[in-house]
Amino acid sequence: MTQRVIKTPYSILVPSFAICLATLLGGCGNGEQGQPNVLLVTLDTTRADHLSCYGYGKQTTPRIDAIAREGVRFDAAMSTAGITPMSHASILTGLNPYSHNLRVFWGDAGHRLPPDIPTLPEILATRGYETGAFVSAYPVSAAYGLDRGFETFDTGLDDSLGELDLSQQQKHDSHWFDGPRSSTQRRGDQTTDAALAWLGERGSKPWCAWVHFFDVHDFSIVPPAAFAARHGVTYDPSVSPRDPDAREALYDPELNFVDTQLGRIFDALKASGQDQNTIIVITADHGQGLKDGKARHGWIKHRLLYQWCLRVPLILRIPGNAPAVVESQVRSIDILPTLLEALDLAPPAPVEGKSLLALARGETEASPRLAYADALNLVDTHSPKRGLPAHCIDNLFCVSDGRWKLIHHGQHPENSELFDLENDPLELRNLASTHPQHVTRLRAFLEETRAMEVRAEVAGEEDAAAAARLHGLGYVGD
Repeated sequence: MTQRVIKTPYSILVPSFAICLATLLGGCGNGEQGQPNVLLVTLDTTRADHLSCYGYGKQTTPRIDAIAREGVRFDAAMSTAGITPMSHASILTGLNPYSHNLRVFWGDAGHRLPPDIPTLPEILATRGYETGAFVSAYPVSAAYGLDRGFETFDTGLDDSLGELDLSQQQKHDSHWFDGPRSSTQRRGDQTTDAALAWLGERGSKPWCAWVHFFDVHDFSIVPPAAFAARHGVTYDPSVSPRDPDAREALYDPELNFVDTQLGRIFDALKASGQDQNTIIVITADHGQGLKDGKARHGWIKHRLLYQWCLRVPLILRIPGNAPAVVESQVRSIDILPTLLEALDLAPPAPVEGKSLLALARGETEASPRLAYADALNLVDTHSPKRGLPAHCIDNLFCVSDGRWKLIHHGQHPENSELFDLENDPLELRNLASTHPQHVTRLRAFLEETRAMEVRAEVAGEEDAAAAARLHGLGYVGD
């Protein structure tokens, strides 16, 4: 099975949520003629500093760069987590993890978005929008509740995975695979094909589409050999795709491959005349350590809360609005309220994000936006710890005002870290002991929001198929 389509009947939504939507948004209706479409693109595991429009020395993203020139580029956008489901939940809800409560990956409570939290597609569907999601990997699947509100939810995953045992899955996803899909993920061209087919079927109603690319995250599935060869990359079957040198060599080509696929979508919108009636948001869920992350902080992957993991690209293009660059710190939780303001809609429930449109117009704010992130998977019994810096095996809570950044260690506060991002952007000097006033000030946010009240330690239902998928992607195991 290569496609899943989920119908979401709003008559069975949580009653209080449905009433709230009807009150604030004025009922369902059949959509409003002329309402802009919304295209939300999320690039998994993509560091902002590897996009050419963010000053990278290589031309990795020419098609994204073109959208950035037409829109607003936010230079200091912060994610809420270094793991895919949690950060995507924040994008879709406008809430920090301690509010939306999708906080861990697997095995304990708090690993699914609660049904009473409104999401962007649910809100837009009540105004007659047709909603479709085209995602590329299990970590953004319905297993985490991220399908809610999407009438079409296309994963491309093979549901026969349940027939595989863990050893088979581990063997399958630890070797190069140059086909278009595996049981845990699919290549970006396959996701693009599905999105284009759906877009080609749309009529006069406005639509909201979420397109998610996983290519940069995991190199078990790689671009076609001919594409890689143009970047001087060949696939050596004797080398694991999890090898650090292999990861580094493929990171930029994978990003360029995704950019090429996005170009197909942009071209289709232009050919159909929809490009001037479509709001485009391009962002990422988190970054990746790579070799410089290893050199600075001892970690090559993600999950941690340093800037190479939390600083993400964020590009907003609203047809007719002037292009701009915003340097002040913003958050991924700001995306939902921004889109709602652009569509002249009110949120059906309180959100923690704040619209970016005033900043995009050049207005200034009296005080900086505090950015929050956490990492509660580092001590989870199911999460791999091998190679993690010992001091990071903790529940981590991050607060940043754009200059000062605190990473609070919940179990071992003596290991907490404070960085002056203005003078130490690489986060090499821990100033927690010499600047306690900033530690106290930023920690007050954690106490006021009760962010450190982590999930109850109760066992979740074990699912062999879920375990196999997550093991194959490196999230579960030794």
